[in-house]
Amino acid sequence: MLENYKSEFYRTGNRLHLNNAGLAPISKSARDKIHYWGERFYQEGFYTDHDYMFDVQHSRTSLSKLIGCDQEEIAFFQSTASAISQLCFHFPLSSADEVITWDQEYASNLYPWQEACKRSGAKLIIVSSGENLTTPVERILEKITSNTKVIAISWVQFLTGSITVIKALSEITKEKNIFLFVDVMQGLGLHPFNMKDWGVDAVAGGSHKWLTSPVGVGFLALDMKHMNIIKPHNIGAYTFGTCDDPTDLICTPKRDALKFEAGSKQVLEITALGASVDLILKTTVPVIEKEVLRLSNILKKGLLELGYKVHYNNSSIVNFFPRTDSALKLTSIPCNFAIRGPGIRLSPHAFNTDQDIERVLKALSN
Repeated sequence: MLENYKSEFYRTGNRLHLNNAGLAPISKSARDKIHYWGERFYQEGFYTDHDYMFDVQHSRTSLSKLIGCDQEEIAFFQSTASAISQLCFHFPLSSADEVITWDQEYASNLYPWQEACKRSGAKLIIVSSGENLTTPVERILEKITSNTKVIAISWVQFLTGSITVIKALSEITKEKNIFLFVDVMQGLGLHPFNMKDWGVDAVAGGSHKWLTSPVGVGFLALDMKHMNIIKPHNIGAYTFGTCDDPTDLICTPKRDALKFEAGSKQVLEITALGASVDLILKTTVPVIEKEVLRLSNILKKGLLELGYKVHYNNSSIVNFFPRTDSALKLTSIPCNFAIRGPGIRLSPHAFNTDQDIERVLKALSN
């Protein structure tokens, strides 16, 4: 399974991809799906209508298996930020409410909730991270009050990869009737996740990191028990039915997450996402996670042996304190990376190899 997964990625040339927490290369399955629909649209036009809609639905079904929810609970968007905005700007907040989040949240999660609090008068509670940017659940629990309405956090943080133990948090949110929203962008497809089993009310994420799909697809998964509460942000024909339905001034929105998809969808990107998700499901997340952690541990050990200080985290993302020429050395390989928080962030994926890690360590040792 693992070798088949690795064979799905482009290996010609000397470029190294170690910024997979930023933008990963897409799988061969995703590329082939784009070519397939591009050619069919070119040759067949409208005659593809039912087929492409079926394939979009297949992508929704596959994604629901990866998230651990029902397919009727998933809506596609243009980005993670769009998906989060749909949720937070139509969540029933009032001036008496509080929304809790971490102090190191990525902007696409922080800014929408901050703006939603401004508009509603709710109070945004920023929780300070632990030592070395850790995200211990206890720090969030300390901030919960009788006014806490929402906890909106990332499962895996983008700076250093620090993981919040969601299941431990949800035990408290369920008990206190607090809405738990989780941004899964930095973890879905890399670590096992299950929205229902973990007691999460809603999740959002996107296509272009660990899901190895083209940029341009966000998604929201909202537990059906909350569906009637959240009104659609964008309104169009598909909010109520299909593009073929006659116009009716008396119309009722759909009762599932499809009501959030107002019109035409980005078919190439969504079906490519479905192809990559199918590859992940076939390989299995535990197999992917095991390989990524193995490569990450080799990288961490090598950096420590070279005298670099590695920033602590509890995930596979590696953040180390650079020397003056570290970035230049990585660029010269060439190896992509990100400057995040305290240092240089490297994020191996399961398609990477031991030789990739060896090249990085050799360059940094010179």
